[in-house]
Amino acid sequence: MICPVWRRVYYDSQFDLVRPYIGHCTPSVKEGDKVDAESVVAHCEVSAGQRLVKVAHILGISRRSVKKHLLRSIGDRIYQGEIIARKKGVLGVGKRELRSPVDGVITDIDQNGDIIVKFLPMPIRLVAGASGLVTNVREDSITVRTFGTEIRGASGLGKTREGVVKVIGKANEFIIPQKIDASCQGKIVVGGSYLDRATIEKALTIGVKGIVVGGIDYRDFLSLGVNSDVGITIVVTEGFGNVAMGKDIYEAFLKLNDKFAFANGLERSVLVPENKKIVDNKPLQHELWRELKIGDVVRYFRADAEELVGVVEEVSENEIELESGLPAVLATIKFLSGARVKAPAANLEIIS
Repeated sequence: MICPVWRRVYYDSQFDLVRPYIGHCTPSVKEGDKVDAESVVAHCEVSAGQRLVKVAHILGISRRSVKKHLLRSIGDRIYQGEIIARKKGVLGVGKRELRSPVDGVITDIDQNGDIIVKFLPMPIRLVAGASGLVTNVREDSITVRTFGTEIRGASGLGKTREGVVKVIGKANEFIIPQKIDASCQGKIVVGGSYLDRATIEKALTIGVKGIVVGGIDYRDFLSLGVNSDVGITIVVTEGFGNVAMGKDIYEAFLKLNDKFAFANGLERSVLVPENKKIVDNKPLQHELWRELKIGDVVRYFRADAEELVGVVEEVSENEIELESGLPAVLATIKFLSGARVKAPAANLEIIS
């Protein structure tokens, strides 16, 4: 049975860095342009939310009469400190004025006599993040091809986040909450054999961007929501439970410590650009294929699998009919925990 070969660490490799848009963006580059890490590739506008201004309550008027006391209309742009509503009073007695607390646009008046002010969008410049070649400009993202190191894990969750790599523990240590401190803020922290929910919550409180770890509690992983984003990116390199981070990945991160990186949980990868070489626009050739053999270390990818990495002990010579009625070549896998399972070879990746 032919299976894909999955390399876990690609040194000095060419890869695509996808830069998703933040809010509404207008690209400032085109395909084929060369960019530096600091090059602006798109100009974006991000909505900062809205605010209720209690006009009826502040002026002491009925909610039905709010419109006639407003000096500005729905759709008007207003500025902080500007008088936007006035109650005249009688002979100057009882006169009240309301000044806008923020810059924004009046979008509506609700049933309570409050006006809804939408904050003005914040301009943000999206930078390339790495030197290289713009290979794709889409409606939602821009892709930059660059050189560097690519590390692939076994599983993960969370969108792409960026930060400096910070190794905080040995490959076989638990990542406990005490290891996460103020120095980890804005960083992608790496190390350890086990990560639990308490540590994740501490990391979220501190403002950690991402965590790369050998193993994670399976129930905690499911509770965070597969294919979801909880405000932090997690890449699991080995599997579920207490599993030491592989020597190949751990030593790679020791070399990459203090370097700027991009972690993507959904792609279970960490990309570390290196501004060294000239890239090209040829198709990437990362994945190879070969015959599955006894003794191969493999990754078993299935949504409900509690263990991910194991060793092939046996491969069936012929196809065997599954419960679904489909025929498949089966491989017997022994996981790190000692458990064995028969899995379709089509669901396996060979770890190189």
